[in-house]
Amino acid sequence: MSVIIKGKNPRKPHTVRYWHEGRQRERSFATAKEAKDFKIKADHDTRAQIFVDDRLGREDFGTAVDTWIDRHAVVDSTRGGYRATARRWVKPAFSGRTVAQVANDRDRVTDLLVRDMGHLSVTRCRQARTIITGTIEEAVKAGKLAKHNLHDIELQDNGPKNGREDFVFPSHGQVAYLADHIGIAIWLMRGCGLRICEALGVHKEDFCDGGKTLRLTGQASRDGRRKMPLKHRKAGEYRDVPVPTWLWEKVKDLPGGPLCPGNGGRLYQQYSTVDHQVINLARQAAIPAGFRPHSLRHAFASVMLARGIPISDVAQWLGHRDINETYRTYGHLVPNAVGRAVAALDAEYAEWSAAA
Repeated sequence: MSVIIKGKNPRKPHTVRYWHEGRQRERSFATAKEAKDFKIKADHDTRAQIFVDDRLGREDFGTAVDTWIDRHAVVDSTRGGYRATARRWVKPAFSGRTVAQVANDRDRVTDLLVRDMGHLSVTRCRQARTIITGTIEEAVKAGKLAKHNLHDIELQDNGPKNGREDFVFPSHGQVAYLADHIGIAIWLMRGCGLRICEALGVHKEDFCDGGKTLRLTGQASRDGRRKMPLKHRKAGEYRDVPVPTWLWEKVKDLPGGPLCPGNGGRLYQQYSTVDHQVINLARQAAIPAGFRPHSLRHAFASVMLARGIPISDVAQWLGHRDINETYRTYGHLVPNAVGRAVAALDAEYAEWSAAA
């Protein structure tokens, strides 16, 4: 158990001596009441085996963020996005502050996510929130903090203007122009809704069922040197995607192995190289501003939903972990179901009348 002794610091003369993890420690306070309160809590938490030495929460928050991103189980592309958001928004907002200080400053965290980043897409804001809360929750699990108060911070969804700036759908001719210069990866993104790293990691042998299905077993790493598990999936897991007939016609006569082979010892083409090429070529093809490689994936989903394919199927083909993600991104493209519902009810009534 802890004891209160006379400390050597004249400004904080009341010292609590206690034991934690087999080591003797001390905390000094300006008043006897503060010392007594700390002693009572320390003794209680020690007996309950929940004591946390808050000195451990003095770690620099920016350093803790970097550590969390490095350890977080995500693919390289997602990790790169986390690092960019942390570098641009999260770390500057809490420069020089400790993990414990951020954990208890709900107002500043909310201001960052809602006010400072309010003009950005809700996806970017969610990413920043994940970085902050993930870092803090890891500190709690590691015993560096007893708790935090950053739960359930709501974000502002800025809607189509800010959240869907890359919903730019080029014409067939414009897509063909990109594919002529870059290769089959463009058609894989447009025809199967693949992410760029997924498209770059496709092998001829991944097509099955006579070319009607593409079985994705992984994706290319950003540096093109290896194949990695798919986003939201573990090694060995896969997802099947339908293949349009026109796409199989482009693929069936290609040689086996990677469809987008790299060079210089790389198994696949590099993400950054293809990404930059697409953006530059899009300008040459007069594709409207806002277009990104991911826009081809958006176009795939839009076509499916506009033609009545259930959003649950689209979510599965896109590889979304949660169908709510699909609704948030593409819900505005789902045809209005009211007309179809009325028609179904009217048809039922007609059957009732005929049977009367």
